[in-house]
Amino acid sequence: MNISNRFAAAALCGLALLANPATAAMTEPDSQRLEQAKDFIADEQWVRAIEVLRGAAADAKERNKDEALFWLAHSLHQARDLGGAVETISELERKFPASRWVKPARSLRVEIAQKLRRDDVLWWTARPPASSTPVAAQPFPAARAPRAMTPAAPVVPPAPADAVTALPAPATTTSRPPAVFRTPLPTPPSAEPPAASTTPRVRPMGFSTPTPVPTTAPPMMWIPQNWDPDTDLRIQALGSLMRSDSARVIPMLKEIALESANPQEASRAVFVLAQSGHADAHSTVVEVAMRGAEPVRVAAVRELGRFGGARVSDELLQVYSTGNVRVKYQVVNSLGERAATVALMRIAESEADQHLRDTAIVTLGQAGGREQLQRLYLRASAASKRPIIAGLFNARAENELIQIAERETDRAIRADILRRLRLLGTPKAKAYVEKAQTSR
Repeated sequence: MNISNRFAAAALCGLALLANPATAAMTEPDSQRLEQAKDFIADEQWVRAIEVLRGAAADAKERNKDEALFWLAHSLHQARDLGGAVETISELERKFPASRWVKPARSLRVEIAQKLRRDDVLWWTARPPASSTPVAAQPFPAARAPRAMTPAAPVVPPAPADAVTALPAPATTTSRPPAVFRTPLPTPPSAEPPAASTTPRVRPMGFSTPTPVPTTAPPMMWIPQNWDPDTDLRIQALGSLMRSDSARVIPMLKEIALESANPQEASRAVFVLAQSGHADAHSTVVEVAMRGAEPVRVAAVRELGRFGGARVSDELLQVYSTGNVRVKYQVVNSLGERAATVALMRIAESEADQHLRDTAIVTLGQAGGREQLQRLYLRASAASKRPIIAGLFNARAENELIQIAERETDRAIRADILRRLRLLGTPKAKAYVEKAQTSR
């Protein structure tokens, strides 16, 4: 059995338990057939899983038919029967509208819409028109995806835990359910995109010219009656549209990031912006870092620190000058991850708050700022010397620590330096410590 799949399954179930432990506790135990299907899923035996799950979904005695339908849709998706997967999701919505498996199924449908380049479905999910009355149901062909389309399973973006969470697929009594879907990225936009042609155009992925936003809902197989997607699905759809319609998507995500009352939703919007690579998205993240709500500013600073480019350090310093304490700490951390020694030195020299200054000093050492720390030590107060020593230790700066120990007259500080040299354990550090102990 694929170990990574088992790990992903355990993580997914754990997140579901944390998100809704009461619901998880009331879950019916798996039937033998559903347990067998999950074994096949964990081993990526999609055809065998589909056969078992179809039997479970058709069995009137099956206790968890809604869950069986979800895993059936997932298995059909993995087997590249995208039409069958969409039909199964529609059946799950129709028969079990209140099921906790509907949300992850809808996220899967957004991903399928992206693969099939159904921008009309994505736009209808990202920002449905005010008067949304879906058209009559139309049959959806159970055709397989084109041969050139790879069946890679959706992957959760490497985002920080507070910014993006794995899709909250419900947990069951088994720890085997495997798939982790692309994170449902939050909130709806507010301003109505300009209406245009009702027929979606199919374009190569990455084509930058915006396409007309549909004014007529897709068939009910894609968009159910009284469609009211939650914020997670809307942001996921916006993320799918970013490459093709970034000019529309970026302002909508900006609105979410700055105006959403839910910090997690706003932070997810920031994450999507940060992943896009567009210059406008970069400047939007900077703007959110400057004037968003505190937790969203922290998320924006974290993402900003991961951007490439020489100007990012200056942008982080600009955010630092306007931020509160929590934002400033995140700026220091982000500068440390970038090894931005010049910017960290400026904070270490100018910050009046002792704790922030000490954090910047220690982080400067982690960033490799040996020379800056040695210069700083020459004019440091007694209270600032120990953080500098800790920073030099983090930088493994044995030469600088030995030089300071040679000149330091404070016995307690010198003893601290010797302890740290002993911990470094390099030949030069050990030789100096032995010499210092002999000469006492």
